[in-house]
Amino acid sequence: MNAYEMNRRTLMLVIIIVAASLLAVAFNLYHTVRMPSQRAIENVADIIKNHYVSEVNDTELINGAMRGMLHSLDPYSEYIVPQDIPQFEKYTSGNYDGIGIEIDTRGGLITVVSPFENSPAWRAGVLPGDVIVEVDGESTKGWTGAQAVEKLTGPSGTEVSIRILRRDGVDKTISIKRDKITMPTIRGWRRLNGEGGWDYLLDSETGIGYIRIIQFTMDTAKEFNHALDTLDTAGLQALIIDLRHNPGGLLDTAVEIADRFIEDGVIVSMRGAHNPEKTLDAHKKNTFRRIPTVVLINEGSASASEVVAGALQDHDRAVIIGKRSWGKGSVQRVFSLSHPEALVKLTTDYYYLPNGRCVHRINGSDTWGVEPNIEQDINVDELPALRDVMEVLFFGAALTNNETSQAQDVAENITALPPAQQAQKLLELDDQLGRAVEECRTLLNQPNEHKEETSSDQPEAANISS
Repeated sequence: MNAYEMNRRTLMLVIIIVAASLLAVAFNLYHTVRMPSQRAIENVADIIKNHYVSEVNDTELINGAMRGMLHSLDPYSEYIVPQDIPQFEKYTSGNYDGIGIEIDTRGGLITVVSPFENSPAWRAGVLPGDVIVEVDGESTKGWTGAQAVEKLTGPSGTEVSIRILRRDGVDKTISIKRDKITMPTIRGWRRLNGEGGWDYLLDSETGIGYIRIIQFTMDTAKEFNHALDTLDTAGLQALIIDLRHNPGGLLDTAVEIADRFIEDGVIVSMRGAHNPEKTLDAHKKNTFRRIPTVVLINEGSASASEVVAGALQDHDRAVIIGKRSWGKGSVQRVFSLSHPEALVKLTTDYYYLPNGRCVHRINGSDTWGVEPNIEQDINVDELPALRDVMEVLFFGAALTNNETSQAQDVAENITALPPAQQAQKLLELDDQLGRAVEECRTLLNQPNEHKEETSSDQPEAANISS
């Protein structure tokens, strides 16, 4: 055996000894750090099984422990037991039977982020921020989101009773008849009579367009681009994008819509303790021509809608009007377990806007979401009339939630008005939309070096599909 082979064998022996030592250290750490915690869990389980007032089986204890462990992290992380998986998948698909609300479990309270427009909850008068304290007489204290979904959803035609508390102290019980829920996506400011389409041109004289995004689904970007092309053909000069009460949806769809208005740079990034940072960037191709743009947000604007509003604000592509958004800027991934066949929905990342701020309302932080450039409230005294006018303009439906005779009169009379006067009546009742129109008119009257650039390299308003 030559010297080279001896040195090589000696080196291999040293490596084996070091590896064995490291394994021994890791084994000892496992037993000294992890085993006491595992033993504590086993001890508590034994105490419960031997001394609790009624019989408890192992499955109940395991499910309860898993729920508690995930729920202690944040309101969006959940353990979904096998029997709840079909309900979970049905709800996340966007088509189900229920009352049509987006909920949050922040602070251990089942809170309404937003009712979907024209849903049973919307027609029954449920508002963003309502806390659901009881469902069919059962307290919601300690419920997870999955438990709330299970109780609120059910076959179309069946009724569910919810007791809600409002910020102003109102305590009321509402009975709601469940219906088929299909999450909406894009709307204009009124229905076109007899055509089933939408009128997106809010002010034909100045060319101010209006597109409302209710939810970010697979078809939203395609529908948005169709609305934008329709407006461009009609002489669009300024645009209002309404994201109020938009609870979010698919991030890729939100990024695609934001990309229509941003030429380059970061749209949103995602960071987590165990994942490399992921950044989604804008592309110059298919960027819409630069026109005055206003985005409306409120406390019901969450998640993907905050990404769109924040990205356009940070890139100086839109003026944000309304109220500070909800602050739900976290990414949840679903992991499948094989034994048992359960699901773990876990928060893995936070959304960060181009300027670096986190969208999510992290405990202890006094900044979250998107702050409007112009803060504007809604006159709560006009809400009943506004809701009824929206119901007539948006849905052409018979009034179902008339809280006052004055609201009834306003809503019935508006159908007899020509479109321009209908729009004016809507602006008089909707203070935030009225302020957005004023801002568009102001911006249109200001000199703007970006306005109506028509050079040969200016991108056209192409229709891109998701």
